[in-house]
Amino acid sequence: MTKSLLFLTFSPRSASNSSGLARKFIDQWKSANPDAPIVEHDFGQTPMAGPDQAWIEANMTPKEQRSSAQRATLAASDKAISELRAATHVVLATPMFNFSTPWQLKSYIDNLVRNNETFGFDPETGPIPLLDQKKKMKVIWSSAFDYAVGNDMKALDQLTPYISTIFGFMGVTDISFVGSGNAWASTEVAHQFRSKAENELANAAPTW
Repeated sequence: MTKSLLFLTFSPRSASNSSGLARKFIDQWKSANPDAPIVEHDFGQTPMAGPDQAWIEANMTPKEQRSSAQRATLAASDKAISELRAATHVVLATPMFNFSTPWQLKSYIDNLVRNNETFGFDPETGPIPLLDQKKKMKVIWSSAFDYAVGNDMKALDQLTPYISTIFGFMGVTDISFVGSGNAWASTEVAHQFRSKAENELANAAPTW
């Protein structure tokens, strides 16, 4: 299989834990896949605008009936969907904000979820995912607390189930999560959590 990678970061911080982990992983992945093309966007620093009334009206207008202004309104969304379709592998790097995604990631997602683009709809059977189910996604995320399975904080984690649900709705179900939590713990404990994430990513890079 010819691999291609879409690498997206969503932290508003120029030097963030999630982005740093992801960039190290990407370098390791590139060593194992030197010929694979990589498309990269830092949506934390240059976010996509979320849908507004003009966007919604353009999206709800049949493609063949859209004006040039409506096509321009949807251009960034169309590009994001095209890049997602084209990639065999996708890496999302994001912090957890208030138990969920930062608005930059939510805005990106809202530009993706479009009828007849990333999902279809049959009145009798309901929604139909349109993205390639062979696509792989790795979500590298950071958080202030520990949200590991078995921890009391796990019930507050709205980030990982949301990402699984919304991308699964579009057809991407091969999703793995690598979290670096407890950033607000002692320096020693926070370092242990980051080292664990680094090791997990390093082990995954050669074969992912």
